[in-house]
Amino acid sequence: MKISADWLIKPSTQLVMQILLSGGYEAFFVGGCVRNTLFDFQATDIDISTSATPKRVMELMSQAGLKTIPTGIDYGTVTVVADKQNYEITTFRKDIETDGRRAKVKFSGSVLEDAKRRDFSINAIYSEQDGTILDPLNGIADIANKRVKFIGDPHARIKEDYLRILRFFRFLALFGRENETHEIEIAAINDLRDGLDTISAERKSDEILKLFAAPNPQYSIFLMETADISSKIFDAYDYKSLNNLKELEDRLQVSPCTTRRLAAYTKDNLKSQLRFSNKLAKAHKVLREEAISKKDAAELSYRYNEKIALDSILVRSSLHSTEPSKNVYHRIKLGSVAKFPVKSVDLAEYFSGPKLGKMLAYLEQKWIESDFRLSKEVLLSTIK
Repeated sequence: MKISADWLIKPSTQLVMQILLSGGYEAFFVGGCVRNTLFDFQATDIDISTSATPKRVMELMSQAGLKTIPTGIDYGTVTVVADKQNYEITTFRKDIETDGRRAKVKFSGSVLEDAKRRDFSINAIYSEQDGTILDPLNGIADIANKRVKFIGDPHARIKEDYLRILRFFRFLALFGRENETHEIEIAAINDLRDGLDTISAERKSDEILKLFAAPNPQYSIFLMETADISSKIFDAYDYKSLNNLKELEDRLQVSPCTTRRLAAYTKDNLKSQLRFSNKLAKAHKVLREEAISKKDAAELSYRYNEKIALDSILVRSSLHSTEPSKNVYHRIKLGSVAKFPVKSVDLAEYFSGPKLGKMLAYLEQKWIESDFRLSKEVLLSTIK
């Protein structure tokens, strides 16, 4: 079996691989690039597993004039930059000691040992330079069945890195089927759920962000609640609201939005237990606040922008199990082009300081409540 993909035949990809092979070492593409290609998804990161030590990888690449970065050299990983593409090259290895967050590794000469230390069978599929598949742990069968399965004993794999709990749900959302109960995996995850307390907020936030960005995350999140994992991540959460939102997104053909989905699912401050960016946390806060406000779509669009207006309305509908009004897009467009006709200079003759600001806000609200119809003259006549 062979794969074919643009990333595989890219000259820089072939060059990096050829440097390793010409040095007399084994080298295989592995992980997301192979998995995504087999699922017919776009591959972004290109990982290579090799029998060459990190020191030797850096020597070979430097001799070929390529930039090398010792990004994780203690764990056997070197990043090579070729034609503006990053290639993460990692020496075959096996874990000799783990604490649930990081592992002590020993370099290995065996691709089978390298495969056994990975998390899921779908991530332990290798490809030769020409795309020929090497499948030491039968990951191809799991891809065919859309099955996300830990390699070996789920308890053992999770204890090596407790973040694999969240990775399981993310991969399930991306690659799994919705008619599998995953009883063995869910039982192991529930048993070891407290291990998530040892994982940094940053790492957990990254996984949650990717999970909620998946095209169809709701079944995975349902199982996450079944395993009592949501309570380890969020103080408050509402699966029904998230499911309502997903149905609205599908029905209205609205593109998925991570922030919108998080706003439907939780009212938590995303900067408290988690470590989302200030921008995302602020946007989430706005959506939650406006979802329970009385501003209509036009006013929301006027005060923010079209996207925030639509997202606020969708979250509001999801929280209350209601439908957006049929003219919601018209209302959003109306607010987005509206221009308040009164300026501070128009009031300077009558007000100054804080009073001027209050009067300007008062007139603006009257104008909004008139559906943006009142003219400047009419508005000013109310204060004379």
